[in-house]
Amino acid sequence: MSAPDQGFAEFFRECRPVLTRTLTALSGDTRVVEDIAQDALLIAQHRWGDIRAYDKPEAWVLKVAIRLLRRWEQKYARETPLAEVPEGVQPAHDVEALHSALRELSPRHRETVALHHLLGYSVSEIAAVLVVGESTVRTHLTRGRAELRRILGGSDE
Repeated sequence: MSAPDQGFAEFFRECRPVLTRTLTALSGDTRVVEDIAQDALLIAQHRWGDIRAYDKPEAWVLKVAIRLLRRWEQKYARETPLAEVPEGVQPAHDVEALHSALRELSPRHRETVALHHLLGYSVSEIAAVLVVGESTVRTHLTRGRAELRRILGGSDE
């Protein structure tokens, strides 16, 4: 690691898998996940002098990545079918069902549920990433979980 990057190379190695997991959970379209993650990390590299001092620089990058994903979805999602599972790779049925159900949620419900349950972010951390109030995050989590139960055929209670 060179001195000029001031820790960015290590940050990149640690943050990239988190970004790709999150974006995959949010979009289900693996074709764009890598590009969006790379774009978000490139933006972070250009602003590294500022964001490296943040308490959670990965949250800042995640916020950027989610915004890039939203823009991509608005522009292309209706034109492009969701990615298919690569040949020879068969995910567990319940994992595929969960990802499919997540894609049916509204963007905010999908984001809050994925950040909380898949990545372990707290309500306050999600509020910071999505730039909303904690009560809004709790509402989205409650509604998102209820909608997931309905989609997956479980009880809504």
